Amino acid sequence: MYKKLSYLLLVLLSVIFISQPAYADNNSEININWIVGPTTVDVGTNLAELNLSDGYVFANGKDAKVLMKQMDNSISGIEQGIVVSSDPEQDWYVLFEFDDIGYVNDNDAKKIDADKLLSSIKKGTEEDNKKRRSQGTPTLDIIGWDEKPHYDTKTHNLVWSILATSQGEKIVNYNVRILGRKGVTLVTLVADKEKMEQVKPHLQNIISNYSYKKGNKYTDYVKGEDKVSKFGLAALIVGGTAASKLGLLAKILLIFKKLWIVLILGIGGLFKKIIGIFKKKPANTNNNTSYTEINNLDNSNVEVSSEISATANDTNDQNTLL
Repeated sequence: MYKKLSYLLLVLLSVIFISQPAYADNNSEININWIVGPTTVDVGTNLAELNLSDGYVFANGKDAKVLMKQMDNSISGIEQGIVVSSDPEQDWYVLFEFDDIGYVNDNDAKKIDADKLLSSIKKGTEEDNKKRRSQGTPTLDIIGWDEKPHYDTKTHNLVWSILATSQGEKIVNYNVRILGRKGVTLVTLVADKEKMEQVKPHLQNIISNYSYKKGNKYTDYVKGEDKVSKFGLAALIVGGTAASKLGLLAKILLIFKKLWIVLILGIGGLFKKIIGIFKKKPANTNNNTSYTEINNLDNSNVEVSSEISATANDTNDQNTLL
């Protein structure tokens, strides 16, 4: 019986883990509502959409703020969503933010002074470190460019990456700024330096599947009617208005090395809940539930506690596998 019970517990946890990579445990401060790919998700309020591929999960802006706090990062207030891999071996994330500064003219693309910008970023990071020290969070040191800034006139994407260290480990912030009609989408990939080349294809996949909704694209700009930003491309690299609100020039994000601890905080509680389900069951009852039916549990975007509850109800009524 115990072998069968252990097997069933493993099956149930596997099903839940696949359908909902992060959990909302009643005893946990983390309550993230993950959306599992493949599916299409809204990013922001009527701003853009992301065709989320299989192997990725997405959380909205509200939950992204929670995760940023857990990773000792400053909260900008403009977070729109976060994407991570559903593979626990992958230790990276992509953060989406949106700064509604208006239409950014890209006529300064050939005037970007990388050395001057790097100096400003270092200065901004030093200011941010003062805040980090006061809060008891890890500080950052800027090493230099991992990839110098460059702009694509066809996609209207501005790209650069910065190499930094924190607590003796190298971190890369790979930045993409997607220009739009009403502002700029800030996309930041955060990963270890050693893993960045392996991770970049994931970012390319995510970016290629991100698009502004009709009326929000860069090419939808109406001259003389739409708001025009006072910032150019160079200002976007050193922070723009979002960074100014935080009292710094540039923002470098940390990666929580145990990112998946955050994602599965509720798993210990799940074992207790599932074991509790079987303890409540009356002995010697028959069940007509098949493995196939269990494996086809609802994969909708709901809290795990609801899935557990539904599983409990089904299990109390039907007990085939035991």
